[in-house]
Amino acid sequence: MKSLLLSGFCLALLCLPAHADDEAKLDALKTEIAKLEQWLNSAKDEYSQLNDALRKSDKDIAELSKQIEQTRTRLQEEKDRLKKLRQEQGQLRQLQDKHRQHLAEQLRAAQRIGSEGPLKLLLNQDDPQQAQRMLRYFSYFNNARIDHIHHILAELERLDKLAELIAQQEQQLLATEKSLLGKNREMATRKQEQQQLLAKLAGQMKNEQQRLAQKQADRKRLEALLSEVQTLLVNSPRKEDARPITALKGKLPRPVNGRVLHAFGNRNNDSMNRWEGWVMSAPEGLPVRAIHHGRVVYSDWLRGFGLITIIDHGQGYLSLYAHNQTLLRDVGAWVNQGDSIATIGRSGGSTEPNLYFEIRYKGKPQDPAAWLKR
Repeated sequence: MKSLLLSGFCLALLCLPAHADDEAKLDALKTEIAKLEQWLNSAKDEYSQLNDALRKSDKDIAELSKQIEQTRTRLQEEKDRLKKLRQEQGQLRQLQDKHRQHLAEQLRAAQRIGSEGPLKLLLNQDDPQQAQRMLRYFSYFNNARIDHIHHILAELERLDKLAELIAQQEQQLLATEKSLLGKNREMATRKQEQQQLLAKLAGQMKNEQQRLAQKQADRKRLEALLSEVQTLLVNSPRKEDARPITALKGKLPRPVNGRVLHAFGNRNNDSMNRWEGWVMSAPEGLPVRAIHHGRVVYSDWLRGFGLITIIDHGQGYLSLYAHNQTLLRDVGAWVNQGDSIATIGRSGGSTEPNLYFEIRYKGKPQDPAAWLKR
């Protein structure tokens, strides 16, 4: 199957009516070049927009990464704080247990003293004043320990509340971290998609730029070819018995007996273009025949078409036969309907033997189905 580029070149060539000037003959190719330039300009705008989106994604990901790092730092600080707080709680509980143990011992001692009674205690002492001091000491020391235990209990209660608050903050930070990590994954996925789109578009732009450069080169080659073809498109009279091609519309013979692989108007490989003729399968070496009386105006190799023959039928009608194995008529030769002008081949890069056939009227492609016998 022909490439879009080569099809466009052929289109431009076949647009040439025998009597049109060079500018008119190049209109089709110029139009396609303009379309390519328009597509490239649009693609460049899209590429710029994708780059802007990618830049925003990069910045968003950087900001999210920064927030994640800050959250993790705060989370570690809260964990360290909670660990230190729990260590302090443990120390206070140990101190509380120690005070309770001492208080219990003092209470037992006081109980022993109390069971003997204050009078008996005083009578048993050699020094009554010493006994009174001991009683005051027990009372003061016990009260002090009780106050200390109450203080420890109050501090433990405060630490318990603080630990609960820190634990809540820790859970909130964990939830924040999870949310940020989820957003970060989403942004990374979006960035990857944007990079893939950029790479795909860059590849398309590269291909289209190459096609544009090739078409511009085609245009120069076509201008040179036109100057040669134009000299052959003389107003030579038709044979007296030759009927105009328009009188035989729908009755013209097929150039080759073969199956139509791609019909007029079907999409080409590239969705931008449609077939403007027929691609017909046929055995290699089979004769290709002229559909009507006319004069050969081109018979040579052309990039993308291989060996081709173009016949001018007069009144602005042209027919083209491409991908041939051999060319049997030279430029300037007159041919009649049914004459062998070439043989089926696969020249011009075609992978299978076939014939590419077109009919044009003043540059406009015609559906072969409307002209050829069924």
